[in-house]
Amino acid sequence: KEGCHEDYLPIGDWRIARTCETCSFSRLSISSQAHGQTSQVFRDDGTYQPGPSTDFNAFDLTGEQGMTRASIVFGDKAVQ
Repeated sequence: KEGCHEDYLPIGDWRIARTCETCSFSRLSISSQAHGQTSQVFRDDGTYQPGPSTDFNAFDLTGEQGMTRASIVFGDKAVQ
């Protein structure tokens, strides 16, 4: 799909990405490039961490808590 990447889903200056696979919990982060902050982090145990914060940023490609490789799949009326 146009504008989509295998590892993250960009929406304007925002990015939704799986972050920190080496942590004790897998996380899905929603981050802003313009502000350099993470607005929301969802953990795989069902809890969430509200922002703003600078950890688990979906634009961080270098840090331990940054984006990890994941495959985005498009289905009928769904993005997975």
